Order: sequence, then C-alpha cells, then structure tokens
Amino acid sequence: MNYLFKKSRLSLIGSTALLFSAATLALASNQGNTTPTINNNTGAIGNQIDPNGETIQARFGRLFPGGGLHTIEGSLRRVWGTTFSHGVSPSASADSFMREWSMLWNVPYTQLEKVGPFEDGAHTLPLVTGEDGTSSEFTVAYFRQQAKGVPVFRSYGWGLVRNEDAFPMVLAGATLRNIGTMEAQLTGKNLDASSIDVGLVGSQALGQFSSPPQMNTPRYVVWAGLDEDVQAAKLAVEFVATGGGAFDPSNYQKILFVVDAANGNILFQESMIYHSTVTGQVNEYVTTDYRADACSAEVIRGMPYAKVLIGTATVYTDTNGAFSYTNTGTASLVVAPSLAGKYFKVVEQSSTLGTIASQTLANGDSGTFLFNPVPDVVNTAQTNSYEIANRTREKILAANASYPTISTQTSFTINTNIADVCNAYYDGSSINFFSAGSGCNNTAFGDVVAHEYGHHMVSTGGSGQSQYGEGQADIVGIIITDNSQLGVGFQSCSSGIRSASNSCQYSSTGCSSCGSEIHACGQLISGCFWSLRNSFISTYPSDYRTRLAKLAVNSTPLHAGSGTIQNDITLDYLTLDDDNGNLGDGSPNYTAISNAFSSHGLLPPSLALFTISLPNGGPTTIDPSGGTTMSVSIVPVSSQVLAGSAKMYYREGTSGTFSSVVLASLGGNNYTATFPAGGCNVKVQYYIEAKSTGGSTMVLPTTAPTTNYSTTSVLSSVVAFSDTFDGTSTTFTVGAPGDTATVGTWIRSTTLSGCGASASAYSGSKAFITGSGSCVDVDGGKTSLISPSIDGLGADVLDVKFALYLSYFNVLVTDDPLEVFVSNDGGQNWVLAASYSTGQSWNLKTINMLDYVSQSGDMKVKFVAQDNGTDNVVEAAIDSVSFTKVSCYPALFADLDRNGQVDSGDVGLILLDVGPCFGCATDLDGSGEVDSSDVGLALLNYT
Repeated sequence: MNYLFKKSRLSLIGSTALLFSAATLALASNQGNTTPTINNNTGAIGNQIDPNGETIQARFGRLFPGGGLHTIEGSLRRVWGTTFSHGVSPSASADSFMREWSMLWNVPYTQLEKVGPFEDGAHTLPLVTGEDGTSSEFTVAYFRQQAKGVPVFRSYGWGLVRNEDAFPMVLAGATLRNIGTMEAQLTGKNLDASSIDVGLVGSQALGQFSSPPQMNTPRYVVWAGLDEDVQAAKLAVEFVATGGGAFDPSNYQKILFVVDAANGNILFQESMIYHSTVTGQVNEYVTTDYRADACSAEVIRGMPYAKVLIGTATVYTDTNGAFSYTNTGTASLVVAPSLAGKYFKVVEQSSTLGTIASQTLANGDSGTFLFNPVPDVVNTAQTNSYEIANRTREKILAANASYPTISTQTSFTINTNIADVCNAYYDGSSINFFSAGSGCNNTAFGDVVAHEYGHHMVSTGGSGQSQYGEGQADIVGIIITDNSQLGVGFQSCSSGIRSASNSCQYSSTGCSSCGSEIHACGQLISGCFWSLRNSFISTYPSDYRTRLAKLAVNSTPLHAGSGTIQNDITLDYLTLDDDNGNLGDGSPNYTAISNAFSSHGLLPPSLALFTISLPNGGPTTIDPSGGTTMSVSIVPVSSQVLAGSAKMYYREGTSGTFSSVVLASLGGNNYTATFPAGGCNVKVQYYIEAKSTGGSTMVLPTTAPTTNYSTTSVLSSVVAFSDTFDGTSTTFTVGAPGDTATVGTWIRSTTLSGCGASASAYSGSKAFITGSGSCVDVDGGKTSLISPSIDGLGADVLDVKFALYLSYFNVLVTDDPLEVFVSNDGGQNWVLAASYSTGQSWNLKTINMLDYVSQSGDMKVKFVAQDNGTDNVVEAAIDSVSFTKVSCYPALFADLDRNGQVDSGDVGLILLDVGPCFGCATDLDGSGEVDSSDVGLALLNYT
C-alpha cells in the first residue's frame, strides 16, 4: 500500500465549511464497526514462547495481573494499567521495561536506541509541570527503532514514568514494527548519506513541482509502513523538497518524501504545509476578543517579549510588555522597540512592517510606545498574530515547561498579509496568514493563530499530523479562547467554521460520523475535549482551563509517530490523570474523562468492580503444619463485595482440583487468608476470588485459574553447599573403586568441544566434563565424580540439584547410562538414585537423597559416566551442584542426634553428660544438671 498524496490548495469561496489544513495522511481503517476494545492480554502481537513453553503474552499476564495490552488493528499501541518497572532514573526504569518486553512488539531490544522523535533527538521529556512551576510529575523516555544505524521511519517506543521514588513506569506505547531480516540485508552496505543516488531517488518525487525545487540532504531510513499498516521492510530514502514560497503562494509546496532506495518509487509523501481556516489578532493595539479584526474593536494591550534596542543593547519586554534596563552611565539613551520579539518575528509579505518612532530617554525616565496607533487591517494582522502566538506558547509551556523545541526556540517566523485569501497554514518552520478578500477576513487573528501554532506543537511533540493534528490544533485554539466555536469571524462575525460542541462519533471505517476528511475527523477529538471541559468547569471552576491544558498538551508526545485518532488517546488522558500507578481503581477524574470520550465513541477501559491486592505480597514459603496467614485487600470501585464470597483457592502441585477457604474479614477492605496444612516440600498454587453484589466474579491474578500464584510448603529451606566449579579449586574428587575408564575421566575444564560435547558450561565458564580434548570421550569402562560430605541431619528433605549434559553423538545406546548414586556413610556403600541413557542438552535435575537413604552427618553423591561393551561416544558434563536441606516439621524433642527419632542413641548421649552441665543440649529440663529426670523425659518421647 503506497501513501501517495498531492498537495491540496483549498478554494473556500462559496463553501459552507472552511478547512483549516491541507495536511494529509492516509486514514487507518479499523476492523469492524466499533471502537477497538481494550484487551487485557490479547492481540496480534509478539507470540514468542520461552523454554518453559509460556508465550510472552501469558508471561506478561502472569507478572502484571493489573496490566493490559491495547491493540488497534493487530498492532500493540499501549501497555497500560499498572506499574511495569522501576529504576534509579526515568530512563533506567523505561529501559528496564524495554529490555524485558520489547518482543511484545516483535522487536528485539538491540534494535532500540535512546533517541526521541524530536528535532534534537532528546531521549527523555518531562511532562506535566508541577505546581511549583519547575518540577514535573512525569518523564517520558523514548526509544527509536533502527537497523544497523538506519532509523526505521517513525518507529518509536516510549515509557511514561512517574517522577517519584523508584521511578515507576506506568504506561508504554509504541509504533514499533517487525522488520524481519532487514538487519542482515543491510550488513556490508554503505549506508552513509553520500552514497545516495540523488538523481534516482528524486526521479519521481521531484516531478510533482512546477519548477525545480530545493531538496534537503537525504538520509537512509527503513520503511515498514505507517501507523497500523505494517509492511514488509525495505531500505528507503527520506528527504524534503520545497518549491515556491511565501513570495509565490500559488506554487508553494513543501513535501516530505520516503522513496524506495532501489528505484525511487514513492512509498510515502506528506505535505508539510498545514493550512487552516481560523482568524484572530494580537499586539499593542489588538482586537478586544478572539474574533477577526473586522468583528471587534481594538484595545491597547502590552506586547509580550518584544525586542527593544536600547543604545547598543537589546532587552525584551515581559509577558505584560514591561521592560527595564540598567544604565551604567549618565547619558540619555535612544530606545527603539521593533515588531519582533524573543520568541517570534513578524515578516510582512504585502506591505510594510509596522514601526514606531524611537525615543530618547534621560537616565531615570520612562517612555511609552504604541504599535498600530491607528489600527488598520494590515497592521492589526501583524500585532494580532504576534500576541496570540506568544500567548499560545505561554499556555503550552505552562503545561509542560520542557516541551520539545518550543521551550528553547527563538525567533520563530510569522508571515502576515500573504497575497492570497481565505486560508492560513503551518509548514514546519513558520505560521502563515492570508490577506482579506473574497468574503474572508484577514486570517491573522485569535484561534486561527493558535491553531497554526498548535500544528507546531504537534510536530515538535513527535506526532504525525493528519486527522490528529487537525483535532489537536483545534484544541489548542480552545485552550486560548475557551470557546467551542472555532474561527469566529473568518467569514461571519456571528459564527465559526467548526465547532467542538458536537456529537461526532468514532467510526472504524470512516474516522468519524462527521466525516473522514481530516478536518471533519479532527472534530472527534476536539469534541471529546469540549465535553471534558464542560465537566471540569463544574468540578474545578477556578482552574479548569489549566487542568485541561495539562492533559491536552502532555498527551501530544505520547502520540509519537501516529496521525490517527483512536481510543489509545483515552488511555493517555486517564494515565496522565492517574495518581497511584493503577488504572484498575480509576483515576481522580476517571468518570469525567471516561464520559467525555465515551460520548464520542472513544471508549475507555472499564473500571474494575473492585480491586484485589496482596498488600504484603504472597508468602515465599508456608508452614506444612498449616496456619500461615496472608493479608488481602479488596477495595470496592464500581461495586460492593458480596459478604462471604471472598475466598482463597489452593492446590498442591500444578494440576488437579482447587480447594477453597473463606477469607476472614478484618473489617473495612481488609481480609486474612490462612493456608491449611499440607505436604512437605511441595509447590502450592493459589489465587483469590470474590464476587460482587451483582454476582460478577473477580480473581487475582486476573487470569486465574489459568495463571496462579505459588509458594512452597516448607518450614525452612537452606542451601547447605553449592559449587559452580568456576573457582580456583573444588572439593569434588575424581575416581572410586571399580573405575576402569582409560580415557575421558572427569576433569574440571573450560574446553568443551567436538563429538557432541557441550560447547559451554551450564553457568560460568567451567564444568566437570569427560575429557577436555577434541573428541575425547569415555572409553574402557567407568569414571566417577564424588561430592564432599554433607551433613543431612535434621532434614526432612535433602535435595541434590545438578545440571546434566549427556551426548551419545546421535546414537541410541542401552549399556552406557550416566548413573547417580547416593550414600549416607561417607561413600562406603552406594544406592542408585537415577540413571540417564538419553542424550540431552543442559538440564537441571533434582533428587531427594532421603528417598533412597536415611539421613546422616556424612552424605555424598556420586556421578558415574561409563562406556561398557560396545565402544560408543559418551560425552557427559556436570555443573552447578547444590545440596538443599528442607525442614517441614519442628525438630523432635529429645532427638539429640537429629536422626528423626528419639531412641537409644539419644539416651546414650544423655548418660555421657550426667552431672552438672549448664546450657547443655542434654539438660532437657533446663535444671543445670543432666540427671535421671532428663533420661525420663527422653523415654517419655521414645519413638
């Protein structure tokens, strides 16, 4: 699907509606006829399966039961709903998430670089300026997708991080794309811009201009589609071509092209001139309101941030037009203001730029200057556009003091009185306004100026323009005027050309019920904003406009790389409004935002009936005898909890039927779950369930019982010994009576190669292997590897865990197993515990030694590799051996030798200590003396 558009010049004479912009982008169509639903754990997104057989979506659902994956037309657009990562900084938190979860987009982390969609490529951006005017409530960290250093066109991922302790990341979004084998295709290619064949790449694109255009320096990009349309990746070239200009408005074109690097075929083009149809005025003598100059009288206002030349020095006025300058001398100074300022400069296209006579002021004197002293349409256009542009910039920076480009940009160009009529436009480097004529007033006024500068906000915020750019630019106009009518006075002083007070509904096939043309479709989002405004004005009468501006302005950078209007914008507003990192329980203004966007078909996620959480987390282990408790919180959100319905479901193992226990209510939202008695050293799975008074059920985790929480039923679990064989020495020994192998005996080594041997250790760099030379395997019999002695006394379970590698070089064998023996007498006698005769890559094995021998203080394990009878290739390796002592039940009273029973051995130990013995273990009654009373206690507990 190619994105091919021709520039649209808007002739508005006789039109009933006036279009604000000629910016055009393809409209993304949604499947179906309704707003895309908020899906918690589904979507045509990454479907990788890990070694445990779990898909990445299932793993996400298990780890983030309160999180959601929001897809639009099969593309994952938002990860939302809870806290997903933490870090020492906003960048580190978002980076941690992307490292772990970039494959949700089928994009490996190695393709991401810390570059944002802004002119300076900034990686992070503060959002929502705090009440102190300097701090920010959020930070967005951006990541650009690239292949071999070549950026993927408009492909970005980002994480929204709250600026608080541990920097929780609460929302992620992306326009990332699966680019397949593109990295391999680019290997070895010269990707420097100097290698681009300019004649080839411009062969089709530049033919659209009436005269040879200027072309900026092209660069290589990877083209993989736009927005929801993901295409097969190919190497492309991006450049901007400009023809005509403000001096030649009829032929002015500025177009961004992406063309196939191989043949110059146009893959995408976008006009960078964004026309609009609103009017306004600004200056010293400026229009009293936001209508066109022909509709209202003029009033004197201070000129914000105006440039004032004082002698040879330059100062700027403040927002109210006041300035001061410290004169270090005593002589009079010539003071000369100009119709230019710190942040904007007015460039007149049809007449003469307004000037004012300088004044010579004595030291200590004050002077007053007035631009446009006798207001006329030409000069009022200059002053109106200057004032409104500055006021719009102030509103944007009040919402986000670090907004990209706008926060640092100076001398942005305003072209006034262009020799054309009934339009205005933004072209990426200036805002431009037309003269009066053909039934239209001069367009340099009010929300027309704000709208065009709103396009600049959209562009510098990293978003696409199209339908979203038009709607968002209209919202910027509303932020300035607080009026739902847009462009009042463009043609008629009593009405505007578009209204945000509308009933436009989202359409999956035509953008909105108000139309699919980008200006008509833009009313969809401006309608949502106006509906929200009408709610906020009642709730926050003193600062509703500030609150609205913060949401609108700071949602723009979250729209990075996209130009469509979808209900992901609803999620952006809700997350920016949220105050605890959990959308499941709503946000301070959830109802207002939800109602505003729902009324136009941009549906939000449904609130939970109530939220279930484990305030202190789940227990790592539980007492096999029962009685372990766990705190549960169930907080009503949109429904109350049915009395007696809160339960914990549990089972031993990973299959079978769940049993349940009712949670004990502690009052309010607090409950206690108590685990019953269970088996020893077994995995226990559990989840929480509660019902609403309406009969609906909620569970935690949200996908239970498919996914569950788990714990282990043990009293204690201690690793008594472990060895990864990577140290300078080891206490394992090689060789035992009966060993006959002539070669391939066990050796601790890093050289693992040939004839089916493992190429690397299980962990670290070393392992015990059967021969370290190339194709050296076991021959001539057996070779044994023996562990050091382990004290197993007092254990109910003694697990030996080890990593095993075994290869017979693809041959089926029957007489050469790798055998594992256990001993409880220091290796005098051995009992076979396991036998492996199937080749396998590294696998972690676990054997409970007490299943084969009784506990003692001198327990060992022996690994035997062998080549018996037929000469087979036998390559074996052992790594990462550990012994874990598990206790499930309290120690027996009077079991002094810790053998699990009270017997004659314990009585004998008591008799050996007869006499005064303060603090001795054999002083069972604590009398300070071992005597017949202690013997009696032992006999009472005799087993």
